[in-house]
Amino acid sequence: MAATIKDVALVAGCSMKTVSRVINNEPYVKEDLRTHVQTVIRSLGYAPNISARRLVQNKSFIICILLYPGFNQEASQILSTVMDITHDEDYDILIQPYFPSNKRSRNKLVELIAEHRIDGFVITPPCDSDSFLIDMLVTYKVPLVQINPFDPTPQIPSISGEDRAGGFQMTEYLITLGHREIAYLMGSRNMRSSFDRLEGYKAALQAHHLPFEPSLVENSENNFDGGYTACKLLLQRNAGVTAVFAGNDEAAYGVIFALQEMGIPVPRHISVCGYEDLAQSKKIWPGLTTIHQPADDMIAQATHMLISILKGNPPQKQQILIPSRLVPRGSTGPVRLS
Repeated sequence: MAATIKDVALVAGCSMKTVSRVINNEPYVKEDLRTHVQTVIRSLGYAPNISARRLVQNKSFIICILLYPGFNQEASQILSTVMDITHDEDYDILIQPYFPSNKRSRNKLVELIAEHRIDGFVITPPCDSDSFLIDMLVTYKVPLVQINPFDPTPQIPSISGEDRAGGFQMTEYLITLGHREIAYLMGSRNMRSSFDRLEGYKAALQAHHLPFEPSLVENSENNFDGGYTACKLLLQRNAGVTAVFAGNDEAAYGVIFALQEMGIPVPRHISVCGYEDLAQSKKIWPGLTTIHQPADDMIAQATHMLISILKGNPPQKQQILIPSRLVPRGSTGPVRLS
């Protein structure tokens, strides 16, 4: 016969209420007693009745990550990152694709909220470019945490990268290597990070008394094909480019492939860099110089923040900035002198 909460309380020598507090990770339990009860739970193989727990507390104990399918991380990597967090906190996780302004996506969101199937949401960009999404969650008072919101507000908790600072760091690094003809690939225009990184690029040029040339900015999607195509178009117009700063790592992979296809050595003739520091960026050849700010780290922090809110512990700071960090690798080098 399966062990019950009563069995755990009897063996642990405490009340069932104390066992319940330990299971739900509630306060007001001494750490030595909490450890003792957890040991008893494991020894008896006790498994809480999740359905009963959800019914009693009027919660689903499920959080949802709304993920745009083009977001710059594989869903499997994100799932692996957050599963440990939610498991430790006794929550389940749902990763739900969301296409901004798509009728099916909106209907699915309404269904999840109306049926009280989700306790809270982590919103990844550019999902929030659909005003319907945020309006719906705020109207129905569903807890949420945004990642790199396009229009951040003090009322909604968010995790954001220091994208302007990162754009400045990377551009200044290229300048110190002697580059002057530095191209920038502008990412998706429904993501704030694209504009902030561009502003950092411009600021670094200005700080070093270099002119900003609009012809060196090329539109690009945040993916391999976008970087590949943008690189080809860029070099048709600007043969003197010595460095390409792609707005994200996946676009940078496309740039490197395009250059290799055209017989242009990287970094001997043209340096290439990206942004985010995806796992594969250190595995490609040459290794990609980038700014460390991986999406799975941001989602992990947002998940921690959301669960804390759901447990009645609002964050001391509503808006948290993740510092940017330059990661030099083999795809960049000193400018080649003629």
